[in-house]
Amino acid sequence: MKLFFFMKGKILISSPNLLTDMVFYKSIILLVDESSDGHTGFILNRPGGILFMKNENHNSGKKFKFNFGGPVSDETFFITTKKIKDLEVFWVENNVYWGNNVQTAIELINDGRISLNDIIFFQGYSGWDSGQLKLEIKNRSWIVIDNYSFNLFNLNKISWNKIIGGIDHKYKIWSNSPDDISLN
Repeated sequence: MKLFFFMKGKILISSPNLLTDMVFYKSIILLVDESSDGHTGFILNRPGGILFMKNENHNSGKKFKFNFGGPVSDETFFITTKKIKDLEVFWVENNVYWGNNVQTAIELINDGRISLNDIIFFQGYSGWDSGQLKLEIKNRSWIVIDNYSFNLFNLNKISWNKIIGGIDHKYKIWSNSPDDISLN
């Protein structure tokens, strides 16, 4: 039996060591699941595009914004939400849940039972094999945040700069870095 360390519900902030990584550059990740096989999370601050869902008549539809959740299973959509009534989801921590029942989530939004402010759609996810995340944290690729005061459902690319500047004085210089660090 493989051992794993408890990370579910924690936030990963990509450290300045990942500023040249095209996938995880300036990313904020919520870890939603863990097992002896590894860890699963979603990038919270990477806009992805528009998800177009047709209604039951198949003649019109509604557009929903989604985030790029990570490079794994990019053909699959997932959600994180604050609300669980009438929606099959898995508990992450406090009042945060995740799942992949996107169609039901959209129906609940259309019926007014879930607000768009209470849900994030993701295409793909971020994943680490057993021991991989622990090694990346040891190598200082990730900063782990246990307790956070920011709203998970309202993050954008600029949020990384604000969060990294408040973590530790040694990261303060990075809080003003441009998106393209070669312009610095």
